[in-house]
Amino acid sequence: MPTMMPATTRLKWAVVGWTAGFLGSLAGVVVVVALFGLDLGGEDGSSELTLGPLLLLQVPLWIGLLGTPLLARTRGLRWKEQMGWRMRPADVPVGIAAGLLMQFVLLPLLYLPILEVFEDLDVEGPARELTEMAEAAPEVAVLVFMTVIAAPLTEEVFFRGLLQGALRDRFGPVRAVVISSLAFAVVHFQVVQFPALLVIGVVHALLVLATGRLGAALWSHVAFNAATVVVLLA
Repeated sequence: MPTMMPATTRLKWAVVGWTAGFLGSLAGVVVVVALFGLDLGGEDGSSELTLGPLLLLQVPLWIGLLGTPLLARTRGLRWKEQMGWRMRPADVPVGIAAGLLMQFVLLPLLYLPILEVFEDLDVEGPARELTEMAEAAPEVAVLVFMTVIAAPLTEEVFFRGLLQGALRDRFGPVRAVVISSLAFAVVHFQVVQFPALLVIGVVHALLVLATGRLGAALWSHVAFNAATVVVLLA
């Protein structure tokens, strides 16, 4: 039986993946601005960004987050045993239920006291701006691909599979949940949404710990994002 990839080595791969995705995204901004002649920060705070260029901006990040575990697989990373790349039929309803409960119950309750203090916070702002870009059917298809398929897959494989799995084996489950959830929240660069993203990260991390699989967390992510898109497009 092949030797398992050590946790420290997997953590190094995680650092490489995040760095590659981040630097690739920065390079992508330069390329997209040059190709499309966009003004990403006008004097009135507006942006000419549309879904097509936005999709191109996401590709380098996805390559870093998903491509790194795929490359590490050729170097000995075992997806099933070390990343929980498995799914059972029960993961589908459990994950969907978790995603919808977070969307419609847990996160609204979380923001109740926050909005009492900061009444002018626009919690749905980034998601609403994204959905407003989807006016025609092809744009809706791009939006669904980005938010309901690509983002859940790449983020769960990287943060809950590669990063959390390595942290769990190196530092234990508590630190793994905390650090991977913080990393997941920080990487979105959204201050107002940070508490929600942190809660989502913790819930998904706990689902992986409880089941030993990525399946439920992946379906929860899909359901959560799909619910957001449906509500804002309706």
